[in-house]
Amino acid sequence: MPSNWKLNRRQIMALGAGAGVAALGAMGRAHAARPLVVATWGGDNERTIRESAGAMFQSRYGAAPLFETGTPSARKTKLMAEAARPVHSLDIVHLTDADLFQMQRQGFLAEIGAHNVSKYDTIIDQFRTGYSVPTNFSALVLVYNKNHISSMTSWKDLWKKEYAGKIGFSDLTFNQVVPIASAVFGSGITDYASGYEALMALKENGVRTYPSNEAVGNAFASEEIIAGIQWKGRAVQWSQAGLPLAYAMPSEGAFPASFDMGIVRNSGAPENAARFLDIMLEQEPQLALARAIGQSPVIKNSGIPADLEAAVGFSEKERAEFLKLDLEYAADHDSEVLDWWNQKFKG
Repeated sequence: MPSNWKLNRRQIMALGAGAGVAALGAMGRAHAARPLVVATWGGDNERTIRESAGAMFQSRYGAAPLFETGTPSARKTKLMAEAARPVHSLDIVHLTDADLFQMQRQGFLAEIGAHNVSKYDTIIDQFRTGYSVPTNFSALVLVYNKNHISSMTSWKDLWKKEYAGKIGFSDLTFNQVVPIASAVFGSGITDYASGYEALMALKENGVRTYPSNEAVGNAFASEEIIAGIQWKGRAVQWSQAGLPLAYAMPSEGAFPASFDMGIVRNSGAPENAARFLDIMLEQEPQLALARAIGQSPVIKNSGIPADLEAAVGFSEKERAEFLKLDLEYAADHDSEVLDWWNQKFKG
């Protein structure tokens, strides 16, 4: 640069503006290059979705989604913490129907329907919400070791003294276990008082909690536990793998849940998020989840083989007898239940 070369104020401002535009352009390209981020459970769930829907998305749109795994509580906390940002670091969040209802009620999710998810109308009617795409569903049932227990018929069987110290739950089911106990021991789905009392009595008997469903399966395998509350499909899966397990539909009713994906309201890639949800509603991912984790498809004409449907599905009579969660009450008491579970039941 010549020593006598100078810039006037207008030229400096013009160059600065140009640099700013270039920087913004670079930021835009970097943002556009960011992969679609899907927050979900780990283990078999993440692996199955990544190998089916994730691979299909990459093949069609040229980029593999990034899966961020962790606990539902961590996902909800992150969703809330970044709600005021212009662009969230998550695009899709995967939770139970009750948890996703809570997030929608607080305004953290985008609307979903046939206008942005073309296969939305293939969802079984009872699972349509207007803010989510269900990926699969199941119900919690009694699961027990046939070598130690001849049969179980009621949720109350878990409280029998002869099973003391040999009962186990996954931490992931805390917000289902509490309403189950409440419904069975008197106060009902919209009052958790009797559930808290009953579970504290179970704690005195000796009960074990585990960080994941896979860990519960390992506890059954080692016979650290001989009975518990678990998803029907997991019981079928573990039985097929050689564990001497059986499951029972409790006389009071099994406890259902769907597992739903929502698009984060301030996602930076809402179109790609909708494309991914469309793929989740195709037969391949639906059947992959049914085979891998024993959950039932949520789409009409899923093409599920009859033997697999018999293993992971539910009859019309069983569905009619389900214990059904009150989503409003559950959302209002979610923090209370989590605090109680961690500080009193586990503490």
